[in-house]
Amino acid sequence: MKKLLLLCLFVIGLGIALFNFQGLAAKGTFESIVLDFRENVANSVLQQDIQAIAQQYHVEPHLNSKFSIADHVYIIKGDAQVLAALKKSTLAKDTEFIEPNYIYSLPTETATAAAANPAFTGPNDPLYSQQWNFHSIGMTAAWAQTKGQGATVAVIDTGISRTPDLEKTGFVTGYDFVNDKEQADDDNGHGTHVAGTIAQSTNNNYGTAGIAYEAKLMPLKVLASGGGTVADIAEAIRFAADNGADVINMSLGGGGESQLMREASPTFP
Repeated sequence: MKKLLLLCLFVIGLGIALFNFQGLAAKGTFESIVLDFRENVANSVLQQDIQAIAQQYHVEPHLNSKFSIADHVYIIKGDAQVLAALKKSTLAKDTEFIEPNYIYSLPTETATAAAANPAFTGPNDPLYSQQWNFHSIGMTAAWAQTKGQGATVAVIDTGISRTPDLEKTGFVTGYDFVNDKEQADDDNGHGTHVAGTIAQSTNNNYGTAGIAYEAKLMPLKVLASGGGTVADIAEAIRFAADNGADVINMSLGGGGESQLMREASPTFP
């Protein structure tokens, strides 16, 4: 039943992500370029390549974040013309790949009409009776088996704000890949909403209920007001996997297929 509960989380996240989703293979937009240098390239050669790129293209190559050091993932500003030139350059031989750093964003969501509420027995959260979707997926029966205790859910989104109804929710260390800092604050509200659906403090006589409210949340911010890059999303996936996340929720979408994303998630279709 615990697996069923976690599967519910995955399906909900996947459903949101696919709503109005163009597909990874569709043409996307980008303002920067990913250069994934081979890990066996000598540091002296790597630095020479970086200097050559800076001088030739008048850009400042930089590591995507502090987690990019081992993988040699660098980012530069650039358009399709710069991308094409880099792929044809002699520097390309020192990279695993050079690709657009596509911009992903929150999906466009539309309001869903509420369904009639069947009779139920559940937590004392005053707005729980309005959560028709919870009743539709049989949460009362699932809670009788497990409430998510022992599971960690990584929320790769706009960050998470510690709202009153997340006060008693467990958190583990996350990261803000947009601003490169540990505190992953939410300046949009979407990530906090998703986090609440997953593990909002429940049976606390306040607000609504969460699906796996005894699970812990790992806030990973990859989206800002203008969206977020696949480089940040890929690093967030790695961070989640390397730091004990059992489930990853990504309620986002965009165009442009990325090898960096595929490497971060080997089971990615």
